Formats: sequence, C-alpha cells, structure tokens
Amino acid sequence: MLHISSTQVEAWIGAFFWPFVRILAMVSTAPAFSMTGVPAMLRVGLAVVISVAIAPALPAMPPVAFGTAAAWMLLVQQLLVGIAIGLAMTLILSAVELAGSIVGLQMGMGFATLFDPVQGVQVTSLASFLNLLAMLLYVALNGHLLLIAALVRSFTLLPVAPNLGLSAQSWHALALSGGTIFSLGFALAAPALGVLLIANVGLGVLTKLAPQLNLFAVGFPLFFLLGFLALYLMMPVMQNVTQHLVDVGLDLSGRLLQSAAH
Repeated sequence: MLHISSTQVEAWIGAFFWPFVRILAMVSTAPAFSMTGVPAMLRVGLAVVISVAIAPALPAMPPVAFGTAAAWMLLVQQLLVGIAIGLAMTLILSAVELAGSIVGLQMGMGFATLFDPVQGVQVTSLASFLNLLAMLLYVALNGHLLLIAALVRSFTLLPVAPNLGLSAQSWHALALSGGTIFSLGFALAAPALGVLLIANVGLGVLTKLAPQLNLFAVGFPLFFLLGFLALYLMMPVMQNVTQHLVDVGLDLSGRLLQSAAH
C-alpha cells in the first residue's frame, strides 16, 4: 500500500514553491516585466512557467514545514533576494530616464509631460521617449533573458536555505548603486548639455550686444533645434549604451549575490 507522509508532500511542494517566490519577486520589479501595462496574472503565470521549467535543475530545497516561523522567514528571504535582483537592473536603466529629464528641462520641454507606461509616473515627453527606446533595445538585446539566466544562477550562488540571505553589506551596496543612476544619467546627457550650454552662453552674449533682441522668440527655437540635433547624433550609439547598462545591471546583481554568499 502506498503511503505518503505530510513531510513528503511538503518537500514536493517546496521544490516548486520556494523558487516560485524568488522568481515572482524578480518579475515584479525587473524592467519590462514590471511595466504597468503587464497584468498581474501574466506575471504570476510567467513565474509559474519559469519555476516549472527550472525546478528539476535546481539544488534540493530545505525540508521546512509550512506555517512555521522558519517557513515565514524563508519566504521573506526569497522575496528580498528576488526584489534585489530585479531592482538592480531597474536602477541602472533608470539612468536613461534621468538623462532625458535633464536634457528636456534644458531644452525648455519641462512643461510637456506624459504618462510613462514603464515607470507609471508623469515624466517629460523626452524622458518617456528615451525610456521606451531603452526598454525596446533592452528586450531586443535579450536583456530580460539574461536577467532570468542570472536569476537561475542565483540558486547556485545563494541556495534556498533558512540561514542564507542578503546581508546588510548587500543592501548597502544596492543603496550605493543608486548613485550610479546620477553618474550614468549625467554621462548620457553630457553631449546634449554641452551643446545647450554653448548655446546659452552665445545667446547671453548676443542679448548683451543687442538688448532689444527678443530672448524668448530666439532662444526657444534655438534650444529645440540644437537639442534635437544632439539627440539625433546620439541615437546611433543608443544600442551600445543600452548594452553597457545591461552589463552594469547584471554585474551589480552578481556582486550582490556573491557578497551575500560570502
């Protein structure tokens, strides 16, 4: 007679459930997957499919009884690990939106705001355009697949265990990486900002020489023209920029996992 104990049932469920929790947390915070236009049921279904696909290749899950304090702690740990992996990539790609916001304000487009479907907030039209462009390039470069591969590798670097999780040093490194947004954002916006700065200086000298000149009638069209010209020249390198940002995001998530594992 076949006898199945509750411990065996919990072990079978745990082999799928614990990876599912980490994957669902990553999907809820990672770029492309976390867009407001993506239904929540689709994210859950995607997490289920990935969990079923990779569960046989993962290390053995710990025999933790559901409903206990250890199970709740393990659940929180897996949520935090998944959130950290997805948030690392989201932070890095946010540099493109920051660059668009800076350039848009300098061009005088700060009054033109749109709803950004990626972040779910109101941003300048130029920032929304660059953010969508970076997201399309991110998907075209298989960045979402690379992120899923990094997530699968995380089960080897940081196995599911009650005594393993992200340390305080890992969260500190993730917080410090927020400064990377500003450095990368200003680096992306630097060419357009340099052109607009020269235009501002030249317009200031011209206004000093000819006080009767209408500053608004000349300045706004000039800033628009030079700003879009700088963006046009920057478009051919956007693929390389996005590729670099994806590499930086994957490197950040890898360093977080390695610091936690050590």
